[in-house]
Amino acid sequence: MKELALQIINDLPDNATDEQVAELLLLIGSIIKGYRQAEDGESITTEQLLKEISKW
Repeated sequence: MKELALQIINDLPDNATDEQVAELLLLIGSIIKGYRQAEDGESITTEQLLKEISKW
């Protein structure tokens, strides 16, 4: 994970703000977490998601 974070930071433009760096790292972390949850069977189907959303 550390290597990925460093690569992401190095690929940003030199004028990237600290907020942009933080947001991008949070986004990548969330995506990785989602993939791991899906691999572990912790995801839900689209139908289940739509049912949950309709309750909001």
